[in-house]
This record gives sequence, structure tokens and C-alpha cells, in this order.
Amino acid sequence: MIETYTQISQNLKNGKFSKIYLLMGEETFFTDKISNFFQNEFIDESLKEFNMEIHYGKDSSILKVLNSCKSFPMMSDKKLIIVKEAQELDVFKTKNNTYLKHLVEYIKNPNQSSTVIYCIKNKKLDKRGKLYKSFLEHAIVLDSDDKENKIYDNQIPKWIRDEVQNKNFTINDDALFLMSENIGNNLVKISNALKKIYINKTNKTIDIKDVESYVGISRDYNYFELQDSLVEKNLIKCTKIFNYFNSNQKTFPIQKTIIYLFSFYYKLLIIKSKNIYNLNTISSTISVHPFVAKSYLTALSNYSLLEIKLILKTIKKLDSISKGIYRINNDGNSLLLETLFKIFIKK
Repeated sequence: MIETYTQISQNLKNGKFSKIYLLMGEETFFTDKISNFFQNEFIDESLKEFNMEIHYGKDSSILKVLNSCKSFPMMSDKKLIIVKEAQELDVFKTKNNTYLKHLVEYIKNPNQSSTVIYCIKNKKLDKRGKLYKSFLEHAIVLDSDDKENKIYDNQIPKWIRDEVQNKNFTINDDALFLMSENIGNNLVKISNALKKIYINKTNKTIDIKDVESYVGISRDYNYFELQDSLVEKNLIKCTKIFNYFNSNQKTFPIQKTIIYLFSFYYKLLIIKSKNIYNLNTISSTISVHPFVAKSYLTALSNYSLLEIKLILKTIKKLDSISKGIYRINNDGNSLLLETLFKIFIKK
């Protein structure tokens, strides 16, 4: 049976457990959260030595895993088996019919005292295959790439705030959007960044200084500040930010910056062409948080419709150049600065 991350999490909180879980997909945050819950909460601490086994796919085999599943717990009514990096397990890597047969047989008739979790990271089983269909019929399946599990860019601020509140912290708006605009929608990276803040905080309120100090995001040179400088048409500030990006290309690659520029001006084009000047309507139309919508409201009065269209045309050309479609001798920073002048300097 397919379940979303939210459904699985709710069932775990309510004490409703299955005997077999298949966790797969590119969004490894969900896989880690579920497997960590089992590892930390499912077996009593004093009994883990006897009743919890963790296998790593490349160091184990399906026969070893199934032998663990078939053995009975000691001094308890339940046993836990977690298979991490299960994509490296022989049964998932080869087309050995014997391995497949053994696993399918167990899936159909599992040991009722054992719970086993297969964690397949960054990959998925072939949904047309016999093995996947067996999991689907007899186990709980999480596909983290399903749209029901997807956290979209405009949902990231709320997701961060919810995560922070679950840890009994609060986060200021400026800190929240500094993180969301610069880390993106990679939930693992966001979670790791928050952990760095939690362990260093002496109070329960996260502010922009914490993000700057513990996550390593510059308060002055980041995508959120870039957007502010674009809104204000502040050429000097934009130039400083682009120069900083050029000296930190691992964090701010040119393609990422191009995508950010295009996204900003494309959303601005949408609300400008529709003559939308209401904050809440802007927020819902272009799917941004009301806090971010304020900057778009300001930009509406600073850019004409023709300007926005010409800027988008310039950014598209920059994208083609950066991908090698057009060959020129300039480096990435020169291209960005040239684009910047075309944006701000009217001819």
C-alpha cells in the first residue's frame, strides 16, 4: 500500500505499525526521518542489543536480512531490522530469480514479531516489476518523489517554521527567508542547517545572526539580498553581490543565479501584466509568502512592463551563453555584470 510521508508519520505517532516498509526516492529526508524514528523509538533501549539489527546493503545480502527477519526476539514481543543503503543489496542490484523468490515469499508471509525497513536512497524499484508489486500489495511503500510528498519552493518557509516549532524554537521572518532563499528546497540541507543552530543556541529564538554565524550564509551577500537590490534597482549593491558570487562559485554557481534572476522577473511579469497590486493576491498568484510578496509590490512601481520583457530576453540570452550555445570569451562574472548593466542602464 502506498502511503505519504504525512500518513506514515501520523500512524507511527499513533502506534500503528506495519511489518514491512519500502522507503524509496530522491528525497532522502523522509527516508531518514522514518528510519530514525524506528531506530530511536521502536525498541526499548535496554533491549536494542538483542532485538535491533542494522544492515548495510553493500555489506549484507538478502539471505542474511531474511534470516534476521525470521529469527525471534529475545525478552520482547518485537524485533526491528533496518536495511540502510538497500539499493546496494544483491536482490535489488541483480536479476537473480532465487533471491527474488525468497524475498517475495517473505513479503507475502512475514514473521509477525519482526518489522523490517528497506531504505532505498536516490533510486526506486521498477514499478512494473514483480518485486515492487509484492511490496505494494503486502507492505507500506513510500515514494518520496510522488507529488503528494513534494515540498515546493513556496512551501519551504512554512516547512522550516513548522520544523522549528516542533523543536520548541521560534524563528524570525528575516532569518526564515534568508535560509529558504539560499538553501532552497533540499530538506536534508535545511534540517542539517537547523541542527547546527539548535546545538549552539542558548535561547529559543532563531534570528538572522544565528543563520549567518552557524549556517554560514552571509547576511549581506545572498539571494534574498540580491532580490532586494533588484527591487530597489541598486546597481552598486547588485555589483557587490555579483562579485561575491563570482568568488564563491561553489555556493553560487552562475546557472543557479540565472535561474533565480529569471524566476524573479518572470513572476514580476505575471503580476505586472495582470495589474495586481493587492499583497494577498500577489502572494497567491505567484505562490510566494506574503513577506516576500512585499518586495514584488515595491518592484511593480520600479519597473515598466516593457522593461521586464527586455530583461527576461537578456536573461534568456545569458542562459544560452552560459550553456555554450553561444561562444564568447567572457567569464561567468563578466556575463553577470554585463547583464546587470543591461537591466539597470536604459539605452
